Amino acid sequence: MTSDLDWARFHEAFGEDPGVLPDGEVAGSVEHDWDALFTMLHRSGWKVTTSDGYLPLPPNRRGLAEFEIFAVCPVDGVRVNFFPGPHGVFFDVDLRELVNQAAVDGLAHVMRKLGTMLRRDVVLRDEGSSGAPIIRYATATDLFSIS
Repeated sequence: MTSDLDWARFHEAFGEDPGVLPDGEVAGSVEHDWDALFTMLHRSGWKVTTSDGYLPLPPNRRGLAEFEIFAVCPVDGVRVNFFPGPHGVFFDVDLRELVNQAAVDGLAHVMRKLGTMLRRDVVLRDEGSSGAPIIRYATATDLFSIS
């Protein structure tokens, strides 16, 4: 599995002193997108754990306790944390886990699957920022861009 996201450029984009957990979002997503996401995750073969360690992932978002998060591990050592809620699909990732190209490829694979499945762009912003995305996966072009 390879992506169009270069590890060195990815790290450079977040700067010398980045927030540790950049915020991800499926742009324009809504609450009902979670059901499609859960279906995709059940078919993905990725390791998925809920915050209480319960396996497997419930069939849909309603199977989780209120405010319960879950993590997707696309490759060993990388966790993408999802925050189910009524306002769209949000996630974060720990930059300290993205130690090499394989780790960045794993994150890119998750972002690409989300985007193509929901037919929406997927973005990563600095932790806590509502500003311009640092990384964007654009479904129209099937490409990643780095600001």
